[in-house]
Amino acid sequence: MSLSRMKYMLAVALVLPAYAARAEPPRPSLEQRVQALEDEKEIRELLVSYGEYLDARDYKSYASLFASDGVWTGGFGSAVGPAAIEKMLEKNLGKPEPGFINKSNFHLMTTMVVHVDGDKATARSRYTFFTASPDNKPVPLLAGRYFDELVRENGKWRIKHRTTHGVIPYRNGNDPNRPPPPPGLSGALKH
Repeated sequence: MSLSRMKYMLAVALVLPAYAARAEPPRPSLEQRVQALEDEKEIRELLVSYGEYLDARDYKSYASLFASDGVWTGGFGSAVGPAAIEKMLEKNLGKPEPGFINKSNFHLMTTMVVHVDGDKATARSRYTFFTASPDNKPVPLLAGRYFDELVRENGKWRIKHRTTHGVIPYRNGNDPNRPPPPPGLSGALKH
């Protein structure tokens, strides 16, 4: 074998393992992949529960979806922590009468994309808020998107910070001088 051929083979032997290591990162274990799927499922269910609890005017369960220092910011301002969030909802929406059943509006949560990184996660999703028309048919009133930062707290996923942006009608969730909500939104959460 020639010296140049030997040099070539030595170079390939030295470079090939480094190239192969860069080409394929180590694959997560089956246990890690299952845990990621379970985390995503729990987060998606939390995002759906957000709308369900709000529609049911179950403010205590709604507020429990937030971390102990979780931040809610929306049409009523901002609140930090479950107790403050629950109090804010009661102040702005009123306490529901016993046996309350919401027959006038609801949230539809869609297109949830979740990224989990250990005990932290981010999610983006969309909502459509429906109300009853004068002839008692569901009519979309608002549409927007949520951006969430989540944390695992005491073994459960909780919202650390939620930012909402109205898309139709357009409203910037970070703008403190938001326009008033559209007619027909009285008694419902102003996203």
